[in-house]
Amino acid sequence: MKRTDTNVNGKTPPKVKIHVLLARESPMAVVIRRGPAKQTAVLGWNRRTDSFEVAQWLKGRIYHYRSDISPDGKHWIYFAIKEGQTWTVVAKTPWLKALDFYPKDDAWDGGGLFVSDAAYWLNDRYFANTPEQRKTSQLKVVTGKGPYPPVIGNSECLGIYFRRLLRDGWIISDTKQDGHEKMWAFRKSLNASWTLVKFFYTTLKEHKDKGIYYEEHALVNMATGEVFSHEDWEWADVDGKRLVWAEKGFIRCAEMTETGLAEPRNLFDCNPLTFEAHRAPY
Repeated sequence: MKRTDTNVNGKTPPKVKIHVLLARESPMAVVIRRGPAKQTAVLGWNRRTDSFEVAQWLKGRIYHYRSDISPDGKHWIYFAIKEGQTWTVVAKTPWLKALDFYPKDDAWDGGGLFVSDAAYWLNDRYFANTPEQRKTSQLKVVTGKGPYPPVIGNSECLGIYFRRLLRDGWIISDTKQDGHEKMWAFRKSLNASWTLVKFFYTTLKEHKDKGIYYEEHALVNMATGEVFSHEDWEWADVDGKRLVWAEKGFIRCAEMTETGLAEPRNLFDCNPLTFEAHRAPY
């Protein structure tokens, strides 16, 4: 992997943003790493060994909130845009190369969710065969209104991501609105004493360099009601008996004990990565 200086030619390094897709029934995960603008890297993460593999780069954007990974971790689906062209792809984890390719001419809908290891729902109300479309996987395609009860009735980022959260064990606990800013709170139990809360915000203007959609997190002591805020955690989830999260370009983890969060460990630093052309092994 290539590394860059912390300050190149007097310029501030690009802010790195991270989102992670955790397979529900395997230790595999896909890390979607963004930065600089219009450059995205995808990495494979084996959570059993905590080993990471830089797979491929895209000189474009992946809509991570419309992406998903199969329960067995063998495939993933994503929606991407590059130079005004958009497409949905199903690929082998963690690569970008398409097994199934669905081109679009706009940023409406796109992406999807896995309903099983062998089938995925394609998020496209106007799904139709086109000459450019191709399907080479053996996975079944499901179309229509989509699986899992929607929290919000649209087929854009929130309509997909919120379904994924509910499917993966999160419980929606609160919603608030202040002017043009709206917040949804999702909860997931860590153990008998602690709960992880994910606050998802939408705004009309970018807020704190986090974009119009962003997440913050908190740990809540269920016995005392104490809330420990972690505004810099841009993604977080429960991974067995530990907590895993993304913060300032790092993937981190810590065991969650009855008394609180144990000493955090850095698993991987995504900050130094720079664009490299890699071929998928298939």
